[in-house]
Amino acid sequence: MTVRPIAEGKQRLKSPFVVALVAACCVAVLSGCVSVPTSGPAERIEGQAPACRNCVNVDVAPPSFGDEPKRIVEGYLRATSNYQPNYAIAKQYLTKAAAEKWRPEDGASIYSGTPTASGKSTVMLDGRLIGSLGSDRTYTAKNAPLKVNFGMVSEDGEWRISKPPPGLLVAEYSFLTFYKSYNIYFIGNGTSLVPDPIYLPNLPSQANIASVLMKALLSGPSKWLQPAVTSAIPANTALSVDSVTLQDGVAEVPLSDAVLPLNDRQRSLLTAQVVYTLKQAAGIDSVVFKVNQKPFSVPGADADSFEVPVDAVPPDVDPIPFGAGEQLYAVRGKAVQLVDANAGSPNARPMLGPLGLGKYDVESLAVSVTNTDIAVVTDGGTMLRKAFTSASTPNGNMSTVTSGVTELLRPQFSRYGELWALGRLGGRQRLWMFGAGKPIEVGGPILAGGTVSAFKISPDGARMALVRTTGSRTELGIARINRSDKITVDGWRPLDTNQSNTLSISRIQDVGWLDATDMLVLGASSPGAALAPYRVSEDASRITPEGEPSNWDAVELSVLLGGQTAIIIGRSGQTWKDDGTQWLPFIDKCKTVAFPG
Repeated sequence: MTVRPIAEGKQRLKSPFVVALVAACCVAVLSGCVSVPTSGPAERIEGQAPACRNCVNVDVAPPSFGDEPKRIVEGYLRATSNYQPNYAIAKQYLTKAAAEKWRPEDGASIYSGTPTASGKSTVMLDGRLIGSLGSDRTYTAKNAPLKVNFGMVSEDGEWRISKPPPGLLVAEYSFLTFYKSYNIYFIGNGTSLVPDPIYLPNLPSQANIASVLMKALLSGPSKWLQPAVTSAIPANTALSVDSVTLQDGVAEVPLSDAVLPLNDRQRSLLTAQVVYTLKQAAGIDSVVFKVNQKPFSVPGADADSFEVPVDAVPPDVDPIPFGAGEQLYAVRGKAVQLVDANAGSPNARPMLGPLGLGKYDVESLAVSVTNTDIAVVTDGGTMLRKAFTSASTPNGNMSTVTSGVTELLRPQFSRYGELWALGRLGGRQRLWMFGAGKPIEVGGPILAGGTVSAFKISPDGARMALVRTTGSRTELGIARINRSDKITVDGWRPLDTNQSNTLSISRIQDVGWLDATDMLVLGASSPGAALAPYRVSEDASRITPEGEPSNWDAVELSVLLGGQTAIIIGRSGQTWKDDGTQWLPFIDKCKTVAFPG
């Protein structure tokens, strides 16, 4: 699947609320893009001339003498929709008592609509709630009516707002115009990076962005992700000075001495977290760490300059694991065949061993990230078997992983080599993980809320996307994989894919991960509509179509991580492959397909 740019005006909401969280510590002086009063020390930015592209000047001004109630509310909404340090101007529209109690860091409500006045002093916002931001910067898509009575009162002869809603009220247009998504990175299973999305304004200085990103990283993961990840950065670590500086492409990160006791392995993971987080700021080519104004040595740094190039972090920690080739596995008839996914005219050949000879009636399959193991569901969805992909012996080293289970879904290998399976036993669905030791039945409440019809583990191994049926409707959601003590899958977070102000997906058939934060979803806008592919971000803040060939009657999809090549299967057995601009017919007579990973 080729990444396509999202058309301006179609990109869904990105929250400014993280700015409120870090405003007290952010040293950025916003200028150029947004004309708002600012204060605080200027950062040293040398060797770089940051440009502010597509700048828009927004007039955020305090109330004027004699403003009518509606004008006061309009000014307040403009002030809360556009970033200012501590939102000092927004507070001037409130009564003294309300300004004392109002906390912009309490959250954000993203809305559409305009205020209306009735009578002498009543002003209402009658619109729709598009989304919200919690105090941990997590975005949640919403689709609900929004009614706000601002409680206008006269104070010292001027109209003021006495009942502001908690947190910020931010117009949808401001999200679309001024805010961008970034990831901060934490450690999953002690070995690999896991992204945690946050939202920042389009700051004109990349050094300012780097400073805010670093402070967000030091503050730890979001509440939802926290049980599934750790950090190599000690909990009491802070920046020893107030900012990250950027000079000639080198970001200097001054850390407190809490990091000094770390061993080399911990320093390597710390470096990976910081480098992956900061390299999102344009112009950063390398990172150097300082503690007590002295270079802090980390593995991979240059021996003389102590700089770590952004491409020097070992690839094994990348959120998307390195895949062993682009081999496509397809079940045609009863046999598993190997298909060159890059060929213009695909050529299929039987897999070695009994699977290639069609000795088992394969219903679904999965291949390990390393392309060394294959798992297949056979016998009418009642048996899970496993073999080596290179097996050439008569039995192909085939082993039975589990039997006596019904309705086994398509299995999956995680990046850690674990084999995951979901099926029905004892009258209910159960989830298992097969690793090096004994099989583990994975606990957690996610199977109690509906019937799971598809699941896919994220490339980093810390999250799981699931399609569930509850009553007559299907839903897409994300759960976290907690590996701290006993492995569990919990933290069910349903994604609202049926929003009124964006593309709507009301029926969902299948899901796969395109990258570390976005999924490819096979869904339809209504029960009777044809299934089509959609790109959906992990918080449903962005939903974009990925095209649709005619008359394909799609039932399943498979995605190759890294290259983002996608294959969709129709009910007739015909497959389609995305060439970057359109879906083209690929190989036919397929029951199911799988890429490694």
